[in-house]
Amino acid sequence: MKRRDRKFRRIWAGWLAAGMLLALAACQLETGPGGGQEPAESAAFHPGGAQTVSEVGKIVYGEEVVPLTGEQEGLLHGYMTAAYKALARLEEPDFSALFADPVQAQANESAIALQIGLRTLIPEVDYSLTGYSYTLTCRETVWREDGRLEVWAEEASVQNFAQFPGVDSRRGSNSHVFVLEQTGTSWRLRAHWEYDILFTQLAEWVGEENASEAYIQAVPDYLSQLRLAWTAREGSRGGQISLPRADVPYDREEALAYADRYAMERNGEWPDYSQYGGNCQNFASQCLLAGGIPMDTVGPNIWKWYGPDPSETVWEEGRSPSWSGVNQFREYAMENSGFGLSALVDAPYYSGQPGDLIQMGMEDGLRHTVIIRSLVSGSSGQTVDYLIHSNTNDMENYPASLYGYPVFSLVRIAGWNRG
Repeated sequence: MKRRDRKFRRIWAGWLAAGMLLALAACQLETGPGGGQEPAESAAFHPGGAQTVSEVGKIVYGEEVVPLTGEQEGLLHGYMTAAYKALARLEEPDFSALFADPVQAQANESAIALQIGLRTLIPEVDYSLTGYSYTLTCRETVWREDGRLEVWAEEASVQNFAQFPGVDSRRGSNSHVFVLEQTGTSWRLRAHWEYDILFTQLAEWVGEENASEAYIQAVPDYLSQLRLAWTAREGSRGGQISLPRADVPYDREEALAYADRYAMERNGEWPDYSQYGGNCQNFASQCLLAGGIPMDTVGPNIWKWYGPDPSETVWEEGRSPSWSGVNQFREYAMENSGFGLSALVDAPYYSGQPGDLIQMGMEDGLRHTVIIRSLVSGSSGQTVDYLIHSNTNDMENYPASLYGYPVFSLVRIAGWNRG
């Protein structure tokens, strides 16, 4: 198997289970523009797009990686800057001058168009950027037999949305593959892949080399699917919500304090499943535990972590699938009665509160779990989105709607029962 194929399969396994862009270890990023202030419980609507954009970018290298030349680095910076400027203005870019292959240029323009479609999906929010910073960590460079240079890089970033003045929205480790080609005396991009949800699916179905043309064709339909899903969520507003009984309330402040501490890193007292299917539900379970929800070994529905080995026994040993599996936790939350967690699964989507969970995925299944950090309010004062924390591709204060999944399910946490 080729090196790239091995890497892709490892990336796809983590992405499929965790629902984030990659399952790779997070990069360290210096504090970007915006001051890193904690968001308020509700982030209000601020009209108007970004005017002056603060821009910071750098390239660093992993151990034993031969550095690129200044011209080659400039080409990577050129792509990143053009992409972020397009997102800042919410205007589609023109990559033709950067790419030697017009199909690859169009595919990358389509990827940014998809992001812009997501960022303009909710009329009442302004997801243009007032600032951004990124660090590309080059993990491997390979000279291919065709004379082209392939660069594997991980991106850590901070984005400052116009909607949230003073708030840093952080993303941990987003994978890029750049293929550089020398044309005459200069370098251009032959190809570039970034593993968003749509590209990852297409690459699995048709192969990485054939995914670009399929991606160009798929973006309009996928955006239509996302718009229909948003319209359905909007149509479900209103109505009464009745949380189940809980003898002991959920301590949301403690859960959020834990989420703040470990969204962008790991608690060394727990294993990290990022390389083994994703750490998202493991992180969410830790947050619930920090919020006072006890491990449950009572009755037929089990939720526990006492060790790494899988275990569905009622003893204080091993790990239940519900602790680290998205759908297994969902099943536990839906079916548990008596002792342990009390929650409402598939609650009305916009009824969420900080500390509740959102599960995300496709029509064929849910793949990712995040914790709500704060509410995003529209001009009318009603909730229109959420800022979330998550693990695997670590995210902090990031808009839930920008993940790019069509299916969202809210899990309202009431607390727990003594029996």
